[in-house]
Amino acid sequence: MTDNPEVVLCRTEGRVRVITLNRPRVRNALNGEMMRRFHQAVDDAVADPDVGAIVVTGNGPAFSAGADLKEAGTGPRPDDLWDRYAHAVDNDRIYERLSRVPLPVIAAVNGFAVGGGCALAVSCDVVIAADTARFGYPETNHGIAPVTVAVGLSRVVGRLQALDLLLSGRFFDAAEAHAMGMVTRIVPADDLMTEAVGYAQALAEKSPTAIRLTKRVFRAVQELDYDHAFEYARDVSLMTREAMTGGLGVTRSSAGTENRAAE
Repeated sequence: MTDNPEVVLCRTEGRVRVITLNRPRVRNALNGEMMRRFHQAVDDAVADPDVGAIVVTGNGPAFSAGADLKEAGTGPRPDDLWDRYAHAVDNDRIYERLSRVPLPVIAAVNGFAVGGGCALAVSCDVVIAADTARFGYPETNHGIAPVTVAVGLSRVVGRLQALDLLLSGRFFDAAEAHAMGMVTRIVPADDLMTEAVGYAQALAEKSPTAIRLTKRVFRAVQELDYDHAFEYARDVSLMTREAMTGGLGVTRSSAGTENRAAE
């Protein structure tokens, strides 16, 4: 059995772009080609004015098994330190990319989400998991320090819970992930894509400017203390209301051809 030549599949349902990781033979392990295709798929979705939301899922029994360790051990290694640094930056940007995308991004976790695959899921705006999904950060079991994936996890769950998951390398089910705040909603496996696409479609019909600002402000205020966070959010709100006719409380139907790129 060989991988499908298309390691990332894309389809559009209504105003939702569904991006599917497609290396089922290796549980959708993230190799260089898949990450390049994934970034291109996200770019294409953002550039398409008819797309209002993104759903990310996996083909086969897994969402993603994380980094392709086989490729990491056999692939070409740049000789120059800065070339290696640039290579690492390019690989790791997949985990911080989605929070910066102006569209809402929903992870539809269909099976195992492991290591970097788990980090990819929790970097999405909303995580909808099948009741059969399993999660884990098993890097320490393989003698690897899970340092990059720790960044996103530490901002989603508490310190003690994050360290337990990272140090133990244990696997856990969707119910425990939901209890820790890693999963937004659990649905029957057979209903996963219907629920995820339906949720995404509802978000796609909202004001794209309101969605974009909500994501940007939410990301910014997480790094500020309460007083500065409130001041920042208040100032953005006041400036936005001055700059936009009709405010933010508009739907796509009333906004017409509202410019998604408006700042």
